[in-house]
Amino acid sequence: MEAAAPGRYQARYQRLRDSDSDGEQEVELRVPGPGPGRCSLPVLLPQRQRETCARIASALLLLALTLAWAFYRASCRGSSWLGRSQAPGQDGAEQPGAGDLPSAAHVHAQGTYHQATIITSSETCSHLGKELLVAGGNVVDAGIAAALCLGLVHPHAGGLGGVFWALLRNASSGRTLALHAVPHQSPPGRYGLPAALPGLRLLHHSGGRLAWARLLEGPALLAQRGFRVDRVLAAALRENAPAVRASGLCSLFCNGAGELKDQGALVTHPRLAALLRALASQDDALARALAPDLPPAEQGPFLQALRGLSLELQSPLALQLGNARLYGAPGPAAGSLLASILQEVQAAQPEAAPDPCLRALSAAQQGYARGLGGTVAGDPSPVGSHLAVADSQGNMLLLSASLNSSFGSKFLAPTSGVLLSDFAAPAGPGLHSWACPVVLSLGAEGAVVGLGATGHSTAPLALAQAIINQLYLGQSPQEALESPWLQLRGERAGAPQGCGPGTPSNLSAGGWTGGASPGGPWVLQVASQSKHVRAFAAPAACCHPQGV
Repeated sequence: MEAAAPGRYQARYQRLRDSDSDGEQEVELRVPGPGPGRCSLPVLLPQRQRETCARIASALLLLALTLAWAFYRASCRGSSWLGRSQAPGQDGAEQPGAGDLPSAAHVHAQGTYHQATIITSSETCSHLGKELLVAGGNVVDAGIAAALCLGLVHPHAGGLGGVFWALLRNASSGRTLALHAVPHQSPPGRYGLPAALPGLRLLHHSGGRLAWARLLEGPALLAQRGFRVDRVLAAALRENAPAVRASGLCSLFCNGAGELKDQGALVTHPRLAALLRALASQDDALARALAPDLPPAEQGPFLQALRGLSLELQSPLALQLGNARLYGAPGPAAGSLLASILQEVQAAQPEAAPDPCLRALSAAQQGYARGLGGTVAGDPSPVGSHLAVADSQGNMLLLSASLNSSFGSKFLAPTSGVLLSDFAAPAGPGLHSWACPVVLSLGAEGAVVGLGATGHSTAPLALAQAIINQLYLGQSPQEALESPWLQLRGERAGAPQGCGPGTPSNLSAGGWTGGASPGGPWVLQVASQSKHVRAFAAPAACCHPQGV
């Protein structure tokens, strides 16, 4: 072979061929010699060799892009264990950002998230809870902050002056605990003992991650800067207009002309903001703030009972339903009524019937009547709020709060800004009907579902149907809430003849046939399964899921 001329090089390569390969092949590469403006490198190769090189170059480029994309996604998730640096979509669910490649692993339906979700009846409070999840808080932290927020923006249904029931599930241990933040006995007087704050402190001590003061920052800032009256609060103000105008509540919810503020109006609550800031570091701040506002004759017994209030986490009501296990709030909450309904349904074996819906709802009707001593509660006055928080590991917090009746005692303490409840009234059969949080472990399916209802004495019925839909009618957690409510139909000789979608019935009238009543309740549900977590509500417009 001749020696290579200047500016010309030779290369040999081993070419892979079929069985008829002739081994090495000499290829000549011509490189222009140096000179001004000579920066190109023309390569003269046979056609097949050029195609091979192009394919290799394309593969290397695609590999580089894939590695760069993976590194980018990993760096975005590194900000916190639940957070993302990418801005969420309007509904809080993950949305593809500009330049994001569409991927089934990262684009989800509304209400579906990777790490955690919270759902409440207030968009403001759901967003506040989500902010704590993004900041590294857990389900307890987000739930506590949202509960304080709900007491501010929906004061007719709960708050620092009220009480609550909660269920807390620990995914690591698989254990569910109940907290009864309701006094066993209230002191004589017009007002109920406020047990919400001691209950929230106990929840935080048992499972919170962020500092207690951090959880109060958002609600305190909201009270100071103000919040807008939403549709829920505006309706409650109209329904209680005479009582609001005649009480200290008018200082918050009336305009300069003495008329009730309407939806969209701004409400500020500086007294409550100051109390929340004090509670961040002073355990007895609530008692000291309430003392000047109580009648002298009631002050001593009330404060003594408040300081002596003792709460503890306890075992929940537990019920095995086939492969599923249900955990609920024990008596005097409505968990026992819900258990009565579901035990009747389980005994009827609807899955073996030609019409499972007919048999299930008929049995539920009987269980409801039996749980109430043969009568349906006719007083829908108890009012409550509910929130649910869950993460993809299966940790959950479900919390149902109340002041008993709407706006409780109607007494807004002038110094503290706390609205006290009217739980001082003698206990009745429907007193805690608003308190019915439920955790449902679906066993072989690996899903954990948390449910709660905000509303009045019909809440256990709506929860029963959501559970029946999943356990006996084969619906998914989402279908169980989003599909039309089922009702018994066509009674003949006092017995229903069928079952199917129908219009809501008036449960408080005593003739429940399935479904939910026109005025509520609202059912909230979170479900954790397959490294995702979902939040739904019925009706969907009632509540606001947020998540990360």
